[in-house]
Amino acid sequence: MLETGARVRQIISEKTMLDRLAQSEQMREFFIQMWRQNPVLAKQAGAKVQNLMIQLDRGDTKEKPRLLSDVESTRYSNSR
Repeated sequence: MLETGARVRQIISEKTMLDRLAQSEQMREFFIQMWRQNPVLAKQAGAKVQNLMIQLDRGDTKEKPRLLSDVESTRYSNSR
């Protein structure tokens, strides 16, 4: 018997995974634009957000957030 709140692992389809990645990318872009338009809000969000915004503004992020297109091209190149 499963405990209340226990999660059962499921395999999601590739389409569902790509849909979720696309939605995450849209949300990330939305928040970045929101923080750019309202720096006070970015300060309230904390140090991680402030550091991210500084790096994005300077263009010197070590690991830039990957776009969905990057994930898809990696997936296709690895499957060949």
